Amino acid sequence: MTRGSSEREASGVRGRGSEGSATPFCGKAGGAALPLSRRQFAQALTGGLAAMAVGGLGLFGCAPSEAEATEAREVRDYDVVVLGGGGAGVTAAGWSATAGAKTVLLEKMAWLAGSSSLALGGFYGAGTTVQKAAGIEDDPASLLEYFLSCGGDKLDYDMQEFCAYHFGETIDWLANDLQVDFQEEVLLKGKDTIPRQAKCRTSGMDALNPVTAFAQEAGAEFHFGMAAERLVVDDAGAVTGVIARNGAGELVQYRAKSVIVATGGFCRNAEMIDKYCPDYSGVYTEVGVGCTGEGLQMGLDIGADYVGHGGTNGILACPVEAGQSKLISNKALWIDSKGERFANEAGQTHDIYYSVAHFDDQKFFAVYDQAMVDALDDDLRSKFDLGLDQGLFVKGQTVAEAADALGIDGARAQETFDAYNELAASGEDTQFGKKAKSLVPLVQAPYYVLTMGMCTHGSFGGYRVNTSFQVLDTAGDPIPNLYSAGEVCCGTFIYDDYPAGGCGLNWSYTSGRWAGTRAAEAALA
Repeated sequence: MTRGSSEREASGVRGRGSEGSATPFCGKAGGAALPLSRRQFAQALTGGLAAMAVGGLGLFGCAPSEAEATEAREVRDYDVVVLGGGGAGVTAAGWSATAGAKTVLLEKMAWLAGSSSLALGGFYGAGTTVQKAAGIEDDPASLLEYFLSCGGDKLDYDMQEFCAYHFGETIDWLANDLQVDFQEEVLLKGKDTIPRQAKCRTSGMDALNPVTAFAQEAGAEFHFGMAAERLVVDDAGAVTGVIARNGAGELVQYRAKSVIVATGGFCRNAEMIDKYCPDYSGVYTEVGVGCTGEGLQMGLDIGADYVGHGGTNGILACPVEAGQSKLISNKALWIDSKGERFANEAGQTHDIYYSVAHFDDQKFFAVYDQAMVDALDDDLRSKFDLGLDQGLFVKGQTVAEAADALGIDGARAQETFDAYNELAASGEDTQFGKKAKSLVPLVQAPYYVLTMGMCTHGSFGGYRVNTSFQVLDTAGDPIPNLYSAGEVCCGTFIYDDYPAGGCGLNWSYTSGRWAGTRAAEAALA
């Protein structure tokens, strides 16, 4: 659809995740099966209690006809409309309202359903007060060098510089102004040589809750159960608002001087994954349930440019427990389907995720001995037993026996196991550099081989934006009145592999700060 004849609503695509349940590790073949994880189901049950729903729950349905779209039940006027209730959207709404703009945030679910609500709570940045308190000297110029070494040199330099110099400010804002409780230890992540991750005390909610309070105290309205469907543009191609649908199926037009799209990624949209991240087609996901891509599609439909190189964020996954299961123990030996060791089991999870992502079957296997099994607590032991019952974990008197039962080359697995035990006995991992505290001999029979895999935690791709977080069209020009923040535009910052844990979350909050401020300034000018 081109921009220009009369004021109209640009059509949107209503993506959705696959319905029903499926095994997390369905491989690359076939369409993507993207089930709701147990952790997300629990989040849905508890999160809904914390939010006051406006208009009911905006579940997915058929896109309205053009006639319906022009017959909104009511029209509401705001300076700034923010789409999406994750860390980016809530931050943007707060900074917009603080700047004096009449601001509303639309969230299609009945609670703040973005992936930020599921995050572990790491924020990456340089020169922060958290670092200084830990005695770490650092500066943004050094962080910029690191970003450029992680694929940033292939992207817009100005954005790499922007992130390096403003990520630390966001951490200081959270820690000093909003009193977010960060751990004392600053963590070393990725391939970096300087500890830079400020980690929330318990989870990402430690940041999202006070930021939500900040936005509400500033006067931002939150309309839950309100699913945005279309951007409205005028004759000149400027965005003038949004058409949304409430839980009763009624259309509401939100007129606005600025619109900020902060709707998250698209890992729960199988068609978008197939198109933009085909290496991850069919891979299990644990992102927020609202990350279905229609916010991105709305902008693409009016000419927004897409930037992305097929990458995703992710973690290693256990088929009998959602989230970062402790059954994925770094004291085990990890092998691939050929029976060969492939990584430092205690290394960076994201780096190992990318290794597993490039395996043909996208699986790896953990080797336990009986002593490791005996050390499991009751909860983990019940999940371990479930894996045995389902045939995902196998027991044998030798590693070769257990590996053969899972279709792994048993002889090669046994050779790898014996060599690993020799390294453990010597106290030095000359193969992958695993530290001695995790390099434990596995000597007590019987032995167990556990099937493991990977799951996505975010998509790297979306709107191309500038450092004012204006959305750019395919000619590189800003689309008037349209801004973006968070994962939906993270392809401008991240190339294809994750630079380090905490970069994505800080991108969301930092881009939210700036998008909210700039959108409000433009609306009030």
